[in-house]
Amino acid sequence: MKWVKYVRWLVLYPMLVLGGCHTLLTGSPIPLWHIEKLKDPVAVKSVTKTHMMLEDGHSITLPFITALPHDNPLFQAAISDGIEISEDGTTSGLMWLDRSCGNDPVVWRKVRVNLSDLAGSLQPNGINESIVHPDAIAYLEEHQRIDLSQSSRSHRMRHLTFWDRSKMWAVHRQFEVSAKLAEADSP
Repeated sequence: MKWVKYVRWLVLYPMLVLGGCHTLLTGSPIPLWHIEKLKDPVAVKSVTKTHMMLEDGHSITLPFITALPHDNPLFQAAISDGIEISEDGTTSGLMWLDRSCGNDPVVWRKVRVNLSDLAGSLQPNGINESIVHPDAIAYLEEHQRIDLSQSSRSHRMRHLTFWDRSKMWAVHRQFEVSAKLAEADSP
């Protein structure tokens, strides 16, 4: 009967304490996960400076993008599980997103990312200047670029951070504004 007491002290009580602490900090007794999936993913065979060659033989470009960050590890991570091409031409991939706060109960999160937004934030000088104004591209290059030169645990693991997502949202907003301006200028 003495061994039951040891099991309680060595296994059960520490698990209850850790679960209680996790519940107090995050609102969930266990760590959660959120994993999104692609609809009908197509494998990417290779990536050049301007095109992605798909496994089915097609070659595609990304909207708003003239030069792809083909050798960037984050871009490679986004296309490693294949890509989804929607009917409107939007291309999506999957990436791991690291926690932005210790109070977040979702520890493991794999999210869909718009590859045009990712490419624009990784390499703003690859954005099409005929669609997005060069001053806007210069702003994105200076202030909204995902900088891999700053050593980050997330980037070494080929994950996105919350700050990377905010930079991608800034690029996406610029794409939307440019599209609206182009639409207003068209006869």
